[in-house]
Amino acid sequence: MRDVTIIGGGFSGTALAAHLLEQLPGGARLRLLNAGAPLARGLAYGTQSPLHLLNVPAARMAWHPERPTDFVDWLRAQGRPAAEKSFVPRSWYGEYLGARLQEAVRRRPDVAWEHQVARITRLAPHAGGWTLFDAQGARAESQDVVLALGHFAPADPHPDLAALASPRYVRDPWEPDACAGLDRDAPVAIIGAGLTMLDLLVSLDHAGHRGPVLCLSRRGIAPLPHRDNELQPPAYDTPDDWLSGSDVRAWVRALRDAARQLQAPQDWRDLWVAMRARTPALWQRLPLPERRRFLRHLQVYWDVHRHRAAPSAMATVQRLQAEGRLRLQAGRLQGVQDAGAELALQWKPRGQDALQTLAVRRIFNCTGPSSRLSQDRSGLFPALAADGRLLPCPLGLGLLTDADYHLLDAQGRPQRGLRYVGPLLRAQHWEATAVPELRQHALHLARALARGHAPAD
Repeated sequence: MRDVTIIGGGFSGTALAAHLLEQLPGGARLRLLNAGAPLARGLAYGTQSPLHLLNVPAARMAWHPERPTDFVDWLRAQGRPAAEKSFVPRSWYGEYLGARLQEAVRRRPDVAWEHQVARITRLAPHAGGWTLFDAQGARAESQDVVLALGHFAPADPHPDLAALASPRYVRDPWEPDACAGLDRDAPVAIIGAGLTMLDLLVSLDHAGHRGPVLCLSRRGIAPLPHRDNELQPPAYDTPDDWLSGSDVRAWVRALRDAARQLQAPQDWRDLWVAMRARTPALWQRLPLPERRRFLRHLQVYWDVHRHRAAPSAMATVQRLQAEGRLRLQAGRLQGVQDAGAELALQWKPRGQDALQTLAVRRIFNCTGPSSRLSQDRSGLFPALAADGRLLPCPLGLGLLTDADYHLLDAQGRPQRGLRYVGPLLRAQHWEATAVPELRQHALHLARALARGHAPAD
């Protein structure tokens, strides 16, 4: 019996499983293992709060790239009418993914489907494939193994924070009780100013929090919003030689020139849409020093333009700023002192040497998920690295694969039967963290696996 095992039950693992259920031949076996989080949820869609919205309109969130209306169709069938431009709760999207997977399972009784809760900690090759070891020491074997694990939990932004106990320091803002027990007038600090920060502010505001909030990040720049009527933007035609070369400074100049020439109804967002399909090729064209330069100087600007926020979430931020309850500050965290009932947060404003201190009751880590393999708390990626079975990105962006998603070993050689799909592909593609790209990777990998398991003529 031909078999495939997927490790990871977030978007990438769920989408890959659904694709394989459509494409594997009868008699195949498909197994999905996840470490305990609800299937089809993962970090992004595990929240149950109706306040946490998708950052992309519903019309762009179909799990299958060749069925663009599928998510909106499902919402309407569930009695949740949604316009194509709606920013709906992320929990709904988790329900949708799970429902589509179960439908795929029911349609393929000729494929042996198995879902297990297990934390895989080690892989070892054998003659016919791979042996999987879980945290309890149990073993299983599979011809093909696909790692579909996503990002890792945020790293502590300062060593002083690691010694603090919860709830005064919230390492993971997605914890259900992250805001529990907080006095409504208590001053708090948020480290990081990305999309996670927006979700936390919405949750605090909804809980009735009225105290001052300091949001500290390296540049002090909040995400930019989508258009209120965001749908598929007007096509932006670019010349064939647009963003040629391999100099990021020249690309910035070209983008600014193009933005100045745009005429309504187009705006800067359409430039990002035009560049999106080109991003992997652009990234792969950059030599390593240019990639480092981009990450050091330009990534924050890329993030706020590319990873935009739902308009309602940005409206909350703007209201809190107007009311004087939120201060968004550029600076660096220098330390945290335990001052009894409060924490003394020490920081330096950007461009200044003077140390400032602020007393807060709780500190939230909103620096965003990590892509550094050393942050994998399951131990699987460190174990693979110790065995020489993966090639980490030298910039800490994930890991390296070949064109068919085989993991490269420490010598850069593809490993038969061992593949990866998920956001750690950003090491090679950069644009590999959102559904529109991940669903394409899942489909391409499913087709490659199905070809390998097709019956012989």
